[in-house]
Amino acid sequence: MTKEQIQAFTFRVSSANKTEMIVILYDIAITYLNDSVSAKENGNKTLFRAELNRTKSTVQELMNSVDTSTELGLTLLKLYVYCNRELTKAYIDLDDAPARHLIKIFSSLKSAYEAVSKNDQSGAVMKNVEIVYGGLTYNKKLMDEILTDRAQSRGFLA
Repeated sequence: MTKEQIQAFTFRVSSANKTEMIVILYDIAITYLNDSVSAKENGNKTLFRAELNRTKSTVQELMNSVDTSTELGLTLLKLYVYCNRELTKAYIDLDDAPARHLIKIFSSLKSAYEAVSKNDQSGAVMKNVEIVYGGLTYNKKLMDEILTDRAQSRGFLA
């Protein structure tokens, strides 16, 4: 994952509600899986396994977010357990086929959650974050971001 992707995910997380957070986790998992497939194609076994481990951490976060009191939640949990097994299999066998399959699964789940997130009107999960305005300001070719409220307390009170 590039530095720019990390910054983009960080910005998205700072303004996301609960449903959008799941969409972001799917995006992160897909990014890690794509990076692992690229590493495998380039013959870098160490990076391949590292990206699979990062994906497993993301799947663990998805598992922690499941509401197991509903039948849908239990089904999702079973799917995440399957994904975790596939990641382990890919790690052990040094095979990128399971990773490619998981990209399809996560892409489908992401699409479903994107549709649901359009109806979710709850507020952002994170409170007391900086407001970021992005746009073309003084440079026609580069995107500039402006941070406001830097003087405010960001939750660190003594």
